[in-house]
Amino acid sequence: MGRRTQIQLLTCCLLFSSSLFAAKITGKVTNGTTNKPAAGSEVVLISLAGGMDETGRTKTDAKGEFSIDARDEGVPHLVQVAHQGVNYFRPVPPGTNTVEITIYDAAKRVDNMLAEGRVIRVQTVGGELEVTDLYVLRNESKPPHTWMGDRTFEITLPQGAKLVEGVAVGPGGMPVASSPVATGRNNRYAFAYPIRPGRSQLQAIYKLPYGGAQDFTITPELALAELGVMLPKSMRFTSSGDSFAQAADEGGMTTYVAKSLAPGQKVTFSVSGEGSAPREVQGGGTEGGQAGAASRPGGGLGAAIGSPDPLSGSRWYVLGGVLAVMAGLAIWMMLRKPSAQEATAPAGGAASTAAATYRGAGQAKEPRSQQQPTHASLLDALKEELFQLETDRLQGKLSQQDYATARAGLDMLFRRHIKKTGNNS
Repeated sequence: MGRRTQIQLLTCCLLFSSSLFAAKITGKVTNGTTNKPAAGSEVVLISLAGGMDETGRTKTDAKGEFSIDARDEGVPHLVQVAHQGVNYFRPVPPGTNTVEITIYDAAKRVDNMLAEGRVIRVQTVGGELEVTDLYVLRNESKPPHTWMGDRTFEITLPQGAKLVEGVAVGPGGMPVASSPVATGRNNRYAFAYPIRPGRSQLQAIYKLPYGGAQDFTITPELALAELGVMLPKSMRFTSSGDSFAQAADEGGMTTYVAKSLAPGQKVTFSVSGEGSAPREVQGGGTEGGQAGAASRPGGGLGAAIGSPDPLSGSRWYVLGGVLAVMAGLAIWMMLRKPSAQEATAPAGGAASTAAATYRGAGQAKEPRSQQQPTHASLLDALKEELFQLETDRLQGKLSQQDYATARAGLDMLFRRHIKKTGNNS
């Protein structure tokens, strides 16, 4: 047998053996607008083993079905399907071989867009007022369409505001960086994020010059079920009229709530003084705050009441939305692809990509002898746990209370890890 023949046989054996060990992920894609199989849709398999790397690509058949090889079996994946410029995702945890994905036709305008809640959280940072403004929207269009355009959802920022960043979370729970862009009109910005059928959360963080007091004027363009304002206990809140009522403290923050605002209804309030949000507020509440929230219907804004409340079902989304977006941003930062500069860093550089990200550019790299190899492994473990937790939630395996408790603990571990990494730099 010649050498060339031996090489060809060896190559065939390797290819055959690799195909034996490659797990197949099968699934079906359905168009939720037409209720028909989505034939010819492009399906992409993304591995979350060390980032977000494409590992396979195929198309659906006439029945909307697909099959794709997952050669890195045993690691979590995402299945992505693009339709009319919008990406739809479905998590594929280890051990799962079948998924179903629903896509929707896109439209520049949709009906039945509801604003379930809005939360404005303020604190002072470095002589400025930092504002985290979260919108909780629900797309109930019939037939269901994804709202997609250059200016999907517009917001108004106060005069003099400087936009810092934006984050969006769709019904599938995949957080992405999505900063609203200026529209050319005074203080008007717009998210270009597609609003899929179901619940979405859009968050903008901005800073304002602060002289000790700041006035806010809110005029909702959609009927708004609940408007919440959260501020440190050392700051003061005042409002005209009786629109706002003080609610139970949430996560160590004083909370005020206005309910059932009609489109165009103007409400005003002011904040004054100085104060920072408690360190644990992003992780599910300070001591006593989380337990108090869990004991109330929905675990959200407002105190428990004995009579039925039409807004009780949305409450936990309002406060929970803040936590979900914050924690989602952490997941996105852990799973994002490293930049070219990070990817080409020498092995003797920072202890991990995440550590390098938070230390900041231009800082000296620590010698290998001073690195702590546990950082990268801890990040991997946290990433896997967060992914599995979200998967269990989506599959209905966890109650909302169990999910909130587990999520708060993981978020706290992540923050402590980042703090420890920063202190070791």
